[in-house]
Amino acid sequence: GNPIAGTANIGTVGKKLLRGNLFYRYSYSNQYYEQDKKTDFIYYDKALYNYMGIMIAYGLSNRITLETEAGYFINKTIFYDKRLPYTLPEYEKTGYGFTHAVTSLKYLLYNDDINRFKWSLGAGSKIPLRSKPQYSNGAILPVDVQPSAMAWGIVLQSFLLKENSLKALRYFMINRYEYNFTNNQDFKWGQALYTSLFISKHLHFRYEWLTENWTAIMQVRHEYRAHNFNYNLENPRVNGSGGHLLLLVPQLNYTIREKWNISLLAEIPVYKYYNEVQLANKFALTFNITGDIILNDNQ
Repeated sequence: GNPIAGTANIGTVGKKLLRGNLFYRYSYSNQYYEQDKKTDFIYYDKALYNYMGIMIAYGLSNRITLETEAGYFINKTIFYDKRLPYTLPEYEKTGYGFTHAVTSLKYLLYNDDINRFKWSLGAGSKIPLRSKPQYSNGAILPVDVQPSAMAWGIVLQSFLLKENSLKALRYFMINRYEYNFTNNQDFKWGQALYTSLFISKHLHFRYEWLTENWTAIMQVRHEYRAHNFNYNLENPRVNGSGGHLLLLVPQLNYTIREKWNISLLAEIPVYKYYNEVQLANKFALTFNITGDIILNDNQ
Protein backbone atom coordinates (compact mmCIF):
# COMPACT_ATOMS: atom_id res chain seq x y z
CA GLY A 1 0.00 0.00 0.00
CA ASN A 2 0.92 3.65 -0.25
CA PRO A 3 2.61 5.43 2.67
CA ILE A 4 1.21 7.42 5.55
CA ALA A 5 1.50 11.21 5.68
CA GLY A 6 0.04 13.12 8.56
CA THR A 7 -2.83 10.88 9.65
CA ALA A 8 -4.03 10.09 6.11
CA ASN A 9 -3.44 7.31 3.63
CA ILE A 10 -1.86 8.58 0.41
CA GLY A 11 -4.41 7.28 -2.06
CA THR A 12 -5.33 3.62 -2.37
CA VAL A 13 -3.95 0.51 -0.67
CA GLY A 14 -3.18 -2.85 -2.31
CA LYS A 15 -5.76 -5.52 -3.09
CA LYS A 16 -6.96 -7.38 0.03
CA LEU A 17 -4.76 -5.24 2.27
CA LEU A 18 -6.46 -4.04 5.45
CA ARG A 19 -4.95 -0.92 7.02
CA GLY A 20 -5.93 0.38 10.45
CA ASN A 21 -4.91 3.83 11.62
CA LEU A 22 -5.47 5.08 15.19
CA PHE A 23 -4.43 8.56 16.31
CA TYR A 24 -4.69 10.88 19.30
CA ARG A 25 -4.58 14.69 18.96
CA TYR A 26 -4.23 17.41 21.58
CA SER A 27 -4.98 21.00 20.53
CA TYR A 28 -4.56 24.25 22.49
CA SER A 29 -5.71 27.84 21.83
CA ASN A 30 -5.25 30.93 24.01
CA GLN A 31 -5.02 34.10 21.88
CA TYR A 32 -7.61 36.10 19.95
CA TYR A 33 -6.84 37.35 16.46
CA GLU A 34 -8.60 39.99 14.38
CA GLN A 35 -7.75 39.13 10.80
CA ASP A 36 -3.98 38.51 10.99
CA LYS A 37 -3.25 40.60 14.11
CA LYS A 38 -3.35 39.74 17.80
CA THR A 39 -6.07 41.53 19.72
CA ASP A 40 -6.89 42.16 23.40
CA PHE A 41 -10.47 40.96 22.93
CA ILE A 42 -11.76 39.20 26.05
CA TYR A 43 -14.16 36.28 26.08
CA TYR A 44 -12.52 32.84 26.34
CA ASP A 45 -9.29 32.63 28.30
CA LYS A 46 -8.32 29.43 26.49
CA ALA A 47 -9.71 26.38 24.74
CA LEU A 48 -8.42 22.85 24.26
CA TYR A 49 -9.46 19.41 23.17
CA ASN A 50 -8.34 15.78 23.31
CA TYR A 51 -9.45 13.77 20.30
CA MET A 52 -9.22 10.13 19.20
CA GLY A 53 -9.57 9.21 15.53
CA ILE A 54 -9.66 5.91 13.67
CA MET A 55 -9.37 5.13 9.98
CA ILE A 56 -9.82 1.73 8.32
CA ALA A 57 -9.00 1.13 4.65
CA TYR A 58 -9.48 -2.05 2.61
CA GLY A 59 -8.26 -2.69 -0.92
CA LEU A 60 -11.20 -4.04 -2.94
CA SER A 61 -8.81 -4.22 -5.90
CA ASN A 62 -5.45 -2.73 -6.81
CA ARG A 63 -7.29 0.41 -7.97
CA ILE A 64 -10.29 0.70 -5.63
CA THR A 65 -10.13 1.21 -1.85
CA LEU A 66 -13.01 1.40 0.62
CA GLU A 67 -12.21 3.66 3.58
CA THR A 68 -14.02 4.65 6.77
CA GLU A 69 -12.93 7.23 9.35
CA ALA A 70 -14.52 8.23 12.65
CA GLY A 71 -13.67 10.34 15.68
CA TYR A 72 -14.42 10.83 19.36
CA PHE A 73 -13.78 13.89 21.54
CA ILE A 74 -12.51 12.82 24.96
CA ASN A 75 -13.14 16.42 25.90
CA LYS A 76 -13.69 19.71 24.08
CA THR A 77 -13.33 22.47 26.67
CA ILE A 78 -13.56 26.25 26.81
CA PHE A 79 -12.53 28.44 29.76
CA TYR A 80 -14.20 31.84 30.03
CA ASP A 81 -11.97 34.78 30.90
CA LYS A 82 -12.43 35.86 34.52
CA ARG A 83 -11.80 39.46 33.46
CA LEU A 84 -15.25 39.61 31.85
CA PRO A 85 -17.26 42.58 33.20
CA TYR A 86 -20.01 40.27 34.44
CA THR A 87 -20.20 37.15 36.59
CA LEU A 88 -20.90 33.74 35.09
CA PRO A 89 -22.35 30.73 36.93
CA GLU A 90 -19.66 28.57 35.31
CA TYR A 91 -16.32 29.53 33.82
CA GLU A 92 -15.68 26.17 32.18
CA LYS A 93 -17.77 24.28 29.64
CA THR A 94 -16.96 20.81 28.30
CA GLY A 95 -18.46 18.65 25.59
CA TYR A 96 -17.48 15.11 24.67
CA GLY A 97 -18.55 12.23 22.48
CA PHE A 98 -18.60 10.95 18.92
CA THR A 99 -18.33 13.48 16.12
CA HIS A 100 -18.89 12.00 12.66
CA ALA A 101 -17.92 9.17 10.31
CA VAL A 102 -16.78 9.45 6.71
CA THR A 103 -17.23 6.52 4.34
CA SER A 104 -15.56 6.93 0.97
CA LEU A 105 -14.30 5.15 -2.12
CA LYS A 106 -10.88 5.92 -3.57
CA TYR A 107 -9.85 5.16 -7.13
CA LEU A 108 -6.30 4.96 -8.51
CA LEU A 109 -6.80 7.07 -11.62
CA TYR A 110 -3.21 7.12 -12.91
CA ASN A 111 -0.24 4.89 -12.14
CA ASP A 112 3.18 5.31 -13.79
CA ASP A 113 5.54 2.70 -12.31
CA ILE A 114 8.48 3.82 -14.45
CA ASN A 115 8.40 7.46 -13.27
CA ARG A 116 7.01 6.50 -9.84
CA PHE A 117 3.95 8.75 -10.07
CA LYS A 118 0.40 8.05 -8.83
CA TRP A 119 -2.83 10.03 -8.75
CA SER A 120 -5.90 8.89 -6.81
CA LEU A 121 -9.33 10.46 -6.28
CA GLY A 122 -11.83 9.88 -3.50
CA ALA A 123 -15.44 10.76 -2.72
CA GLY A 124 -17.53 10.02 0.32
CA SER A 125 -20.32 10.98 2.67
CA LYS A 126 -19.93 12.61 6.08
CA ILE A 127 -22.30 10.97 8.57
CA PRO A 128 -23.08 12.63 11.94
CA LEU A 129 -22.72 10.23 14.88
CA ARG A 130 -24.84 12.52 17.05
CA SER A 131 -28.15 14.04 15.97
CA LYS A 132 -29.04 16.14 19.03
CA PRO A 133 -27.10 18.90 20.83
CA GLN A 134 -25.37 18.13 24.10
CA TYR A 135 -26.53 19.69 27.39
CA SER A 136 -24.80 20.31 30.71
CA ASN A 137 -26.60 21.15 33.96
CA GLY A 138 -29.84 21.56 32.02
CA ALA A 139 -28.43 24.13 29.56
CA ILE A 140 -27.42 23.58 25.97
CA LEU A 141 -23.66 23.72 25.50
CA PRO A 142 -22.14 26.46 23.30
CA VAL A 143 -21.61 25.49 19.68
CA ASP A 144 -17.83 25.74 20.25
CA VAL A 145 -17.83 22.64 22.47
CA GLN A 146 -20.53 20.57 20.78
CA PRO A 147 -18.74 17.31 19.82
CA SER A 148 -20.60 16.92 16.53
CA ALA A 149 -21.72 19.23 13.75
CA MET A 150 -24.94 17.13 13.72
CA ALA A 151 -25.05 17.47 9.95
CA TRP A 152 -24.54 15.31 6.89
CA GLY A 153 -21.89 16.32 4.43
CA ILE A 154 -19.82 15.51 1.35
CA VAL A 155 -16.06 14.87 1.25
CA LEU A 156 -13.99 14.99 -1.97
CA GLN A 157 -10.27 14.17 -2.03
CA SER A 158 -7.28 14.08 -4.38
CA PHE A 159 -3.91 12.38 -3.75
CA LEU A 160 -0.72 12.89 -5.77
CA LEU A 161 2.41 10.84 -5.05
CA LYS A 162 5.86 11.17 -6.65
CA GLU A 163 8.80 9.03 -5.54
CA ASN A 164 12.54 9.40 -6.09
CA SER A 165 13.98 6.03 -5.05
CA LEU A 166 17.62 7.01 -5.69
CA LYS A 167 17.41 9.85 -3.16
CA ALA A 168 14.98 8.02 -0.81
CA LEU A 169 12.54 10.91 -1.24
CA ARG A 170 8.77 11.03 -1.61
CA TYR A 171 6.62 14.03 -2.51
CA PHE A 172 2.86 14.11 -1.85
CA MET A 173 -0.03 16.50 -2.25
CA ILE A 174 -3.42 15.97 -0.62
CA ASN A 175 -6.49 18.09 -1.39
CA ARG A 176 -9.62 17.63 0.72
CA TYR A 177 -12.92 19.49 0.34
CA GLU A 178 -15.73 19.25 2.89
CA TYR A 179 -19.28 20.52 2.46
CA ASN A 180 -21.69 20.47 5.42
CA PHE A 181 -25.46 20.62 5.11
CA THR A 182 -27.65 22.52 7.57
CA ASN A 183 -28.24 20.56 10.78
CA ASN A 184 -31.49 20.14 12.71
CA GLN A 185 -30.60 23.20 14.83
CA ASP A 186 -30.64 25.37 11.67
CA PHE A 187 -26.88 25.84 11.93
CA LYS A 188 -24.54 25.27 8.99
CA TRP A 189 -20.79 24.91 9.35
CA GLY A 190 -18.80 26.53 6.57
CA GLN A 191 -17.21 24.71 3.68
CA ALA A 192 -13.57 23.73 4.17
CA LEU A 193 -10.69 23.19 1.77
CA TYR A 194 -7.38 21.69 2.87
CA THR A 195 -4.25 21.57 0.72
CA SER A 196 -1.24 19.70 2.10
CA LEU A 197 2.22 19.39 0.55
CA PHE A 198 4.61 16.78 1.97
CA ILE A 199 8.20 15.75 1.49
CA SER A 200 9.53 12.64 3.21
CA LYS A 201 13.02 11.18 3.42
CA HIS A 202 14.41 8.01 4.92
CA LEU A 203 16.98 8.90 7.55
CA HIS A 204 20.46 7.36 7.31
CA PHE A 205 22.32 6.31 10.43
CA ARG A 206 25.48 4.41 11.16
CA TYR A 207 23.57 1.20 11.77
CA GLU A 208 21.60 -0.27 8.88
CA TRP A 209 18.67 -1.42 11.02
CA LEU A 210 18.11 2.17 12.13
CA THR A 211 18.42 3.54 8.61
CA GLU A 212 15.63 1.29 7.34
CA ASN A 213 13.21 2.24 10.11
CA TRP A 214 13.21 6.03 10.46
CA THR A 215 11.54 8.55 8.14
CA ALA A 216 11.27 12.31 8.51
CA ILE A 217 8.28 14.09 6.95
CA MET A 218 7.63 17.81 6.58
CA GLN A 219 4.14 19.01 5.73
CA VAL A 220 3.01 22.47 4.70
CA ARG A 221 -0.77 22.75 4.99
CA HIS A 222 -3.19 25.50 4.02
CA GLU A 223 -6.68 25.46 5.51
CA TYR A 224 -9.52 27.60 4.20
CA ARG A 225 -12.87 27.73 5.99
CA ALA A 226 -15.90 29.67 4.80
CA HIS A 227 -18.33 31.47 7.13
CA ASN A 228 -20.75 29.53 9.30
CA PHE A 229 -24.48 30.32 9.08
CA ASN A 230 -26.99 30.39 11.94
CA TYR A 231 -30.45 30.48 10.36
CA ASN A 232 -32.11 31.15 13.72
CA LEU A 233 -30.90 34.75 13.38
CA GLU A 234 -32.20 37.55 11.19
CA ASN A 235 -28.71 37.95 9.72
CA PRO A 236 -27.61 34.30 9.52
CA ARG A 237 -23.96 34.70 8.51
CA VAL A 238 -21.66 34.29 11.52
CA ASN A 239 -19.16 37.07 10.84
CA GLY A 240 -16.63 35.78 13.37
CA SER A 241 -16.05 32.49 11.58
CA GLY A 242 -13.92 31.19 8.73
CA GLY A 243 -10.53 32.26 7.52
CA HIS A 244 -7.12 31.00 6.41
CA LEU A 245 -4.41 29.06 8.22
CA LEU A 246 -0.93 28.11 7.06
CA LEU A 247 0.78 25.44 9.14
CA LEU A 248 4.12 23.65 9.29
CA VAL A 249 3.80 20.05 10.44
CA PRO A 250 7.05 18.17 11.14
CA GLN A 251 6.58 14.43 11.57
CA LEU A 252 8.90 11.62 12.65
CA ASN A 253 7.93 8.07 11.70
CA TYR A 254 9.31 4.72 12.90
CA THR A 255 8.55 1.51 10.98
CA ILE A 256 8.38 -1.93 12.61
CA ARG A 257 8.74 -5.04 10.39
CA GLU A 258 7.46 -3.07 7.38
CA LYS A 259 3.89 -3.43 8.71
CA TRP A 260 3.59 -1.02 11.63
CA ASN A 261 4.24 2.72 11.65
CA ILE A 262 4.44 4.92 14.74
CA SER A 263 4.47 8.69 14.18
CA LEU A 264 4.64 11.88 16.21
CA LEU A 265 3.47 15.16 14.65
CA ALA A 266 3.49 18.79 15.76
CA GLU A 267 1.15 21.28 14.06
CA ILE A 268 2.57 24.82 14.18
CA PRO A 269 0.59 27.75 12.67
CA VAL A 270 2.90 30.15 10.84
CA TYR A 271 0.22 32.44 9.38
CA LYS A 272 -3.34 33.09 10.56
CA TYR A 273 -6.08 35.19 9.02
CA TYR A 274 -9.48 35.11 10.69
CA ASN A 275 -12.68 36.83 9.64
CA GLU A 276 -13.59 39.36 12.34
CA VAL A 277 -12.31 38.30 15.81
CA GLN A 278 -11.69 34.64 16.67
CA LEU A 279 -9.75 32.51 19.14
CA ALA A 280 -6.68 31.26 17.28
CA ASN A 281 -5.06 27.86 17.55
CA LYS A 282 -1.58 27.93 19.14
CA PHE A 283 -0.41 24.36 18.49
CA ALA A 284 -1.50 20.74 18.23
CA LEU A 285 0.30 17.46 18.88
CA THR A 286 -0.65 14.12 17.32
CA PHE A 287 0.43 10.55 18.04
CA ASN A 288 -0.37 8.07 15.26
CA ILE A 289 -0.18 4.25 14.94
CA THR A 290 -0.81 2.45 11.65
CA GLY A 291 -0.80 -1.29 10.93
CA ASP A 292 -1.22 -3.37 7.76
CA ILE A 293 -2.69 -6.86 7.45
CA ILE A 294 -2.69 -8.81 4.16
CA LEU A 295 -5.83 -10.94 4.31
CA ASN A 296 -4.72 -13.31 1.57
CA ASP A 297 -0.99 -13.63 0.86
CA ASN A 298 -1.67 -15.42 -2.41
CA GLN A 299 -3.45 -12.49 -3.98
